[in-house]
Amino acid sequence: MHWLDMRAGNGLYVRAMHRGFVFLPLAVCLQVAGLRAQDIDAELKQSGEDHMREELGVNPITTPSIQELLNQLQNFRPIPLDLIDAAKRDAVFNNRLQTAMHFGSLVADGFLLTLAERPKDVQDVGKALIRQARALGVGERLTKRSKSLLELSDKGDWLGMRQELVRTQQDVETSMLELRDEEMAHMISLGGWLRGFQLAANSTVTLYTPNKAKILGNAEIVEYFLDRLSTLHPRLKKTAFVKTLTERLRGILNQITETQGQILTPEQVAKVRDLANEAEAATMSKVDEEGNFEEPKP
Repeated sequence: MHWLDMRAGNGLYVRAMHRGFVFLPLAVCLQVAGLRAQDIDAELKQSGEDHMREELGVNPITTPSIQELLNQLQNFRPIPLDLIDAAKRDAVFNNRLQTAMHFGSLVADGFLLTLAERPKDVQDVGKALIRQARALGVGERLTKRSKSLLELSDKGDWLGMRQELVRTQQDVETSMLELRDEEMAHMISLGGWLRGFQLAANSTVTLYTPNKAKILGNAEIVEYFLDRLSTLHPRLKKTAFVKTLTERLRGILNQITETQGQILTPEQVAKVRDLANEAEAATMSKVDEEGNFEEPKP
């Protein structure tokens, strides 16, 4: 048996033992009650994945829920569709860090496109997600999701599409964790949050409301992702890309904390917007093998 199977939160091996000796009688009872065996297997699978995430420090306490973060985007209208339309969905990167962040960014774009009810664009995002997942080496898990997005968009099921996008990101993050690549799992979340934050900040500048500004002023999330960047491999932290990204996030945090708990003013939101735009531009800029920008610094 492969060592990974035994380590993943007591692993597939222990989970299989439980299914054989404890849960099968329960499964029969539940089937009588109208629950299917595959439902039970799904619960067991989720339990195992949750245990694995906990072991690697990825849990609801330490990691912001991507679903919660994306759901907050529903508060930001008008949706800055010009920024979404200008995005390079088919961008290709020479490193996994940018690839992971771009994957998360695409999920955020897709979520907002469902709010704008643009099914063709959601389908395009779904195809782009497949390409990025393949570049990360985990594309096989997304084929079903892509088909589901297509079917839901044909039906105009906007809520279903949003839920499927969340599951798509969760699937890829889980694949990263199974590969013991928790750094990239965190970078996927960072990419999704940063893109959503950028779009939300631009929306708030266009139409300022205290409620929008209050949501933007969540220092804990910014602190969390700064902490994630600080745990990257020392070689990555020395690159111009990671340094620039870290500087921009620190700038955002400084703008938020200087309010001393008060709601961001329109002027502060504008500064935060500029920093978010620069951070997102950095994630999309070409870098060389040393992590230095090939183009002018964002």
